[in-house]
Amino acid sequence: MLHQQTTFISPQHEHRLLGLVLISLHLALWVSVHDFALRALFFTHFSVFLLWQPLWEKRNPPSLKNILLLSGSAVIFLVYLNLWLIIFWQLVLLGLLGGRDLAKPQDRFINIVAIIFICLQLFVISIPSMFIFGDLATTQLSFSGLDWLNYSLLAIPGIFLLIPADNSSEHRYHIDFFHGLIISLILIIVGLGSLTMMYHQDNSYPLAVFQMSFATTFFIFTVSWLWVIFENKTSIDELWTRHLLNIGSSFELWLENLAQPQNYKGLTPREYLESALEKLAALPWVQGISWHSVYGENMLGSSSNNQLVISTQSLEVTVYSRYRISASHSFLIKLLVQLVEHFHQAKRREEAFAQQVHLQVIHETGAKLTHDIKNLLQSLQAISSVIESSQPSQFGDTQRLLQGQMPHLTQRLKRTLDKLQKPQELPYTTVPLSLWWGNLKARYAKRNISFVEEIKNNHVLIPEDLFDNVVENVLQNALSKRKREPDLQIEVSLYADDDKLRLTVCDDGTAIAEQIADTLMMQPVTSKDGFGIGLYQMAKQLMGSGYQVSLCRNIAGEVCFELVNAEEDDGH
Repeated sequence: MLHQQTTFISPQHEHRLLGLVLISLHLALWVSVHDFALRALFFTHFSVFLLWQPLWEKRNPPSLKNILLLSGSAVIFLVYLNLWLIIFWQLVLLGLLGGRDLAKPQDRFINIVAIIFICLQLFVISIPSMFIFGDLATTQLSFSGLDWLNYSLLAIPGIFLLIPADNSSEHRYHIDFFHGLIISLILIIVGLGSLTMMYHQDNSYPLAVFQMSFATTFFIFTVSWLWVIFENKTSIDELWTRHLLNIGSSFELWLENLAQPQNYKGLTPREYLESALEKLAALPWVQGISWHSVYGENMLGSSSNNQLVISTQSLEVTVYSRYRISASHSFLIKLLVQLVEHFHQAKRREEAFAQQVHLQVIHETGAKLTHDIKNLLQSLQAISSVIESSQPSQFGDTQRLLQGQMPHLTQRLKRTLDKLQKPQELPYTTVPLSLWWGNLKARYAKRNISFVEEIKNNHVLIPEDLFDNVVENVLQNALSKRKREPDLQIEVSLYADDDKLRLTVCDDGTAIAEQIADTLMMQPVTSKDGFGIGLYQMAKQLMGSGYQVSLCRNIAGEVCFELVNAEEDDGH
């Protein structure tokens, strides 16, 4: 089970607390078992150990029952203190230290030194005192010439106190029960095997310890090597870490945030993907993340030599770590990236479904309005017939404009109604470009819009309905924008010759938001004035027509839509 490091002192001083734990233990072994000072030192040792211990969580402290059991065990230990209990406690400390899965190189180095220190205590002081010399007092008398060894050992944890504090307060390790248990059992085997070899073969104790250590190491590596071959694994490290299926506190917090729908309910698929990977990049051991998706490439942080590449569906992620990526971390990173992509694809499906529902609503609304348009068309045809039958000399400028535009609008409305009823049967009507341009300027003559043209060929034919749809959609959006920005200037420019045709509508207002511009004309966008589908339908109608529209400029003071023919676009 994973545990968050939660000492009562900041994690940046964890190695100093560990040094005090080892110093107090060594000082306790340096005095007589029957001495009162020994129990006082062990009491101090246990007190410092409780400050350092990595097993209790602040958010979930131990129950009263467990506290009483622990206190009772400590009292029994102090009352019946002997070498058996001391050796047992040393093996427990070795299990705790050996089970810590550390990320930072400095932490791993300190942990290894601490394990070596306790192993030296166990094999140089405790076991000889128990099985060879009788007790610690006799050991001190027998090894009076080796006081320098005690001082040397004491200097090892003393160095921990001088190591600079780490400024990071993030989670630094978790406890793996099986690793700690295996290390303790291996040391028990080495200790008992050394005594057996010493008495059976009449060897010296140091030689017996060396022989047993070598034999145990050779056995472990041989079995691991054979297992790698038969299991077809890539490394021995994978054998020892593949059972670590727990995620750890930092991973758990990240996963808990990912699994809460309210945390990303209002995000688009792209925003969700970027947000999830940003939080993954914020993990303490991650130096940087780069990814390639349907939205392009991006990177957070910086690269390093320790990297892992994960590819899944439409996403490829490269994770750069500050430290070596173990087999367990590799497995967990792949799992988390796959989860991110799973939720990302769910968001994309949700967005596609929402668009289908949106389009269905629009379709149903259009069907309801078709009948109303038919009635309106009948009224307009009656008005147009009256205007056409009147003499132009009887009207002023406004009436002459109506006489020129009213029949045109009536025909447009009739074609629109025909398309609603039979969308696949009617081709587009073509008109001379100059005629269409003149009608456009006449319709918007009093809307404070600048028109600029350079027409070198007056005989160019264009699909009238397509051009009307494009220009009026863009102009209506610009005029709506003018309501928010009263000083907005709008300009429509036209360039045409034998091969090229370019129609541009520009304004000098604020730029379109990036998240909207990225999906503009690719899907319906959020709109307060309607369904937000005008530009989307406009782009769909242009497909296969030989023309295409784009947002060619999108900066503050210059927002331009451009309609060009395919020949010009190919020539760029």
